[in-house]
Amino acid sequence: MSAALTGGVLLKCALRTRSPALQLELGELARECVPLAESVGAHAALETEETYVYLFSRESAAVNASVLSRAAEEAATLPSLEGAKVAAAKLLPVFDRPGASRTVAPQFHYVVEMDVAPEHEADLNAWYNKEHMPGLAACPGTVRARRFRNPDGSPRYHSCYDLTRTETLTSPPWLAMRATAWSGRVRPHFRNLKKTIFQRLFEAAV
Repeated sequence: MSAALTGGVLLKCALRTRSPALQLELGELARECVPLAESVGAHAALETEETYVYLFSRESAAVNASVLSRAAEEAATLPSLEGAKVAAAKLLPVFDRPGASRTVAPQFHYVVEMDVAPEHEADLNAWYNKEHMPGLAACPGTVRARRFRNPDGSPRYHSCYDLTRTETLTSPPWLAMRATAWSGRVRPHFRNLKKTIFQRLFEAAV
């Protein structure tokens, strides 16, 4: 895994935006609201009216309820997101690995969110960290694979993959990783599963 894992704030915005002003607006928002802000990213859903915004921090543990509340309130007033319902979640980093296509600029962002039955949480985490995330990172078309934990709410886990193309999700190597025996053992214990494919807008340093 990477030696420089970062987390911070995820803002789920009930609006799909591709405003060119959003990057500048989010940079200012991060500097004002997020302790030790490091970078910002935004992704617009392909099939739903959603934009996911990431405000990454060099010290994600410093993100508290006050930071989350202020970030959500301020985001809803940005011209690019004005009027959108915004929900904020804390993201603690769990896994971060460059992918097989790490030298190619990603065009898409695939997110898998879930809770898990408590008695199977240890097995799920072992599967993700030892088999599933490393295996998907190694698939051609994966630029980066990251996973986060929300310590305070649901969904508890948030896995995201930066991809060069959406066809990566149906490629033989990707499907093979989804069909392992270990995968079959943990999948029945997923709860509140949500999968979303986004168009990547940007990720940039603050």
